[in-house]
Amino acid sequence: MKIFELQNLNAGYRGIRVLHDITLVINEGDFLGIIGPNGAGKSTLLKVLSDNITPTSGSIVFKGSAIGSYRRRALAQQIAVVHQSLENILPFTVYDFLRLGRFPHQMLWEIESHEDRSSIEQAMTMTGILHLSNRKIGELSGGERQMVRIAQSLTQSREVIILDEPITFLDINHSIQIMDILYKLNQAGSTIITVLHDINTTSDYCSRIIGLKEGSIFVDGPPEDVLTYQNIEVLYDTVCVVYENPLTKKPQVFPVPAHVKE
Repeated sequence: MKIFELQNLNAGYRGIRVLHDITLVINEGDFLGIIGPNGAGKSTLLKVLSDNITPTSGSIVFKGSAIGSYRRRALAQQIAVVHQSLENILPFTVYDFLRLGRFPHQMLWEIESHEDRSSIEQAMTMTGILHLSNRKIGELSGGERQMVRIAQSLTQSREVIILDEPITFLDINHSIQIMDILYKLNQAGSTIITVLHDINTTSDYCSRIIGLKEGSIFVDGPPEDVLTYQNIEVLYDTVCVVYENPLTKKPQVFPVPAHVKE
């Protein structure tokens, strides 16, 4: 099933075009990693997919209907978005913050239901944060905050999850925990769409990779086809070598330092 269909899509901000003629199909069950240099349009593409910005031209279809034809609530019931940061957030407890993810499923002034509580508890269990339930968001470490954000998205929707750099600034342990959770969700049927800066993590977890360059799709396919040294050197303008991870059998990219090239 096609989840998203983008046709000749252009988008940007204040008259400046960031995305150029994007034509793309994202299928149900994809674990899609979006890579590319800074300023390539990765976050803008996520905002288009989550209907946070309106394209200047072209079309975007979600499950067979123009995305603009959906009510916000209907989209929020099917698409969960994990943004880059939790800055300037009110001093919620973790549990109360997760409750916000249930709003699209509730009627106005509706009392929290058994289904709401069950969804929240399941999300906390899956992400390993049950013990943080009564802690304030501001008291948590960066890795714990990110787990809370992932958990909130799970209370909202497990159908389509869109994430903008979910492991940036996290240590190896928290990064792997989060990627393992996303992988399990994908194996259970969730469509995962995420921007990642770590190319090798993208390779190990994602079934499909899109490389954006200057607002256009430069390359699209499975890791084995996308992560060649020829593609990466053009995409990032950086000399690199590519080897196979002996455990995952996926390509791994290593930039070549300038002092070695000399």
